[in-house]
Amino acid sequence: MIGEAYWAIFKYYDSSAHRMAFKKRPVLIIGKADESDYVVLPISRVTRQEHIDQKYDFEMQVTDYPKLSLKAISYIRAHKQSIANIGELADQITDFKNEYPDAYVEVITLVEEFQKKLIDEAL
Repeated sequence: MIGEAYWAIFKYYDSSAHRMAFKKRPVLIIGKADESDYVVLPISRVTRQEHIDQKYDFEMQVTDYPKLSLKAISYIRAHKQSIANIGELADQITDFKNEYPDAYVEVITLVEEFQKKLIDEAL
């Protein structure tokens, strides 16, 4: 599963309804945390330009990544890792690592750079 893009179910707080809700969002699986949990990166449209991280958001044009079925310019957010349980992974979108190997290596390099920065700043 590592290197694959999936639809994942995420819990979030719906402030208009004042309750927890769920939504499906695309993610890139980059590692296995344990037997049933995976490390994932969100794939998001970032509608407000000021929220785009110029270094760690990997931009994807719709036409360059047709197997992802993107509807708008989207970003793999290398600095926003999450854990998803296997039960939260719904449907495979594509094998990103094999379909887009150069992009996959670039994203993993960004993750590595971010992790190094995080550790350096923590010490």
